[in-house]
Amino acid sequence: MMPLSTVERDGFRKLIKVLYPRYELPGRKYFSQTALPQLYDECRHKLEIHLKDVKYFATTTDLWSSRTSEPYMSLTIHFIDEEWALHSKCLQTVYFPEDHTGEIISQGLEDALKSWGLREDRQVCITTDNGANIVKAVSL
Repeated sequence: MMPLSTVERDGFRKLIKVLYPRYELPGRKYFSQTALPQLYDECRHKLEIHLKDVKYFATTTDLWSSRTSEPYMSLTIHFIDEEWALHSKCLQTVYFPEDHTGEIISQGLEDALKSWGLREDRQVCITTDNGANIVKAVSL
C-alpha cells in the first residue's frame, strides 16, 4: 500500500542493500509497466477460472469519489461455491467520469458483467445505496 516511488527513495534503497547487497532493485517504471500488469493478469485469470463454475451470484455496487473528487464505480461479486463457502471479490473499480444517469450507470454495470463473462440472468440480486439514479440503473 505504498506508492511506487518508494523503490526510488534513498532510505529504501539503503535498506534493501543492507538486507540483500547483491539484489538490484528495479525502478518504479518496472513495477508500474511490468510487474503490476503481470500480477493483475495472473490474478484476473485465476478469478475468471473460479467464476466459470459459479451458477448464481449477487453483486454490490457503489459510485464514489476519491479524495481528489474523481468519480469511480466499484462492482463486487458474492457467491457460494460447491463447498458452501461464501466468496466476495471486488471485480473492478473503474474511473467513471460520465454523467451518473440511470442509463449510463446501467450500461456500465452491464459492461462490467460482460467483461467478466457473467450472465445477467444468473444474478439473483444487487445491493446498492438508495440513490434514484442507481435504483433506476438496476431496474433497467
